Amino acid sequence: MLFLYTGSCSAARYAATVRADMAAHDPALSGEWHRDHMALPDLLRQARASCPASVLAPLTAAVKRSHHIHMAVAGKLVPSGQSLLQQAGKQAGVQPTEAECDVIDDFFQVRRAPICEKAFIAQATRRLVQVVCDIRSYGLTDLEPPPQVAARHRADLDALLGSTIGRFTELADFLMTSSPSLVDLSTHTGGAMTSLTDDTKTVPITPALHRYLVGHTMAPSRVQQDLMDHTHALGTVAEMRIPHEQAALLTLLTKLTAARDIIDIGTFTGYSALALALGSPPDGRVITCDTSTEWTGIAQDAWKQAGVADRIELRLGPALETLRSLPHEPTIDLAFIDADKPSYCDYWEELLPRVRPGGVLLADNVLYSGDAANPDATGNAQAIRDFNAHVHNDPRVENVMLPIADGLTLTRKRNDEHLTMEACS
Repeated sequence: MLFLYTGSCSAARYAATVRADMAAHDPALSGEWHRDHMALPDLLRQARASCPASVLAPLTAAVKRSHHIHMAVAGKLVPSGQSLLQQAGKQAGVQPTEAECDVIDDFFQVRRAPICEKAFIAQATRRLVQVVCDIRSYGLTDLEPPPQVAARHRADLDALLGSTIGRFTELADFLMTSSPSLVDLSTHTGGAMTSLTDDTKTVPITPALHRYLVGHTMAPSRVQQDLMDHTHALGTVAEMRIPHEQAALLTLLTKLTAARDIIDIGTFTGYSALALALGSPPDGRVITCDTSTEWTGIAQDAWKQAGVADRIELRLGPALETLRSLPHEPTIDLAFIDADKPSYCDYWEELLPRVRPGGVLLADNVLYSGDAANPDATGNAQAIRDFNAHVHNDPRVENVMLPIADGLTLTRKRNDEHLTMEACS
């Protein structure tokens, strides 16, 4: 992370560009030091109680070296001592508030929470690509800290910087060989902390940014909020409910397409069916499919309270059987798939011929917590990969994959009725 500052970043550039971006992002990033680095010594103290000496010694050395490098970078970029790493005007030992942490996380596009190994590797790789491009384009500027810092930490700095260029060149070659889609040096024109390719312009959703996003989406109705609360009380299965921002999108798409004949695959507690019904006209019909009487009982109560129960028809039983029982004529205006992942391709092939030209098909969970991008995916993630490839290569539709919630594919059926495609195996 530090090399994002030090690759081609001089003190002048830091003051004129980076610090200006920080201040524009949030007034809290005003130039006073931030205290989130205090977590490292705290974690080290906790580790001393449980880690064997063989583990603790290199860990202690790494934390010490990290502190030395932080001080050297701060000394180079901010000679006045006013940097994000200090105390933010508060007494030493005072922990940062959650709001302060959110500001930092939001600016640096990180998330202060446990993540899986794959997500960590993806985040680290993205930052390493930025560093590699910057250093290869502009070279590494001289990291010469103030004399008082150099006198104490010269050995650590020399050890770190001695082979930096060579190591980063090797890393660049490895990344471009193993994952060429990650980096395109020909498109890189900026300096440190700039976007490299279009994919880096997609903002990672931190907790603070997600709260901002939800806060600027049309608010849930009283019935919707009650249904969310009721579903949340069910425990871990509540993760099957679509988030409200996705429900708001479903309602809006239903209105935009003037959809009357709608299919909802996967009812659960009825949040998606409710969103679709709220967007449909009074004579609209939402057929929703599920196999659970317990969860759909909750759904039916909510639909009645919202005054749209007459627009929703619940079909209990396997969804494929329900779809195959529908007329073969292309009359469906909009369909939403959010059920068992191995059946996605089968649902698609039953639905698409029944969707009118210009109609919309939506599929949820197409990112599958990020695992859909893994070539070595298994189980549900592999089923989603197969479905995504099937849709992308289907000439009968126009498609776009949206990074909303767990990923949402939005497709429109073309008017070319003669186009056909075999179902995925």
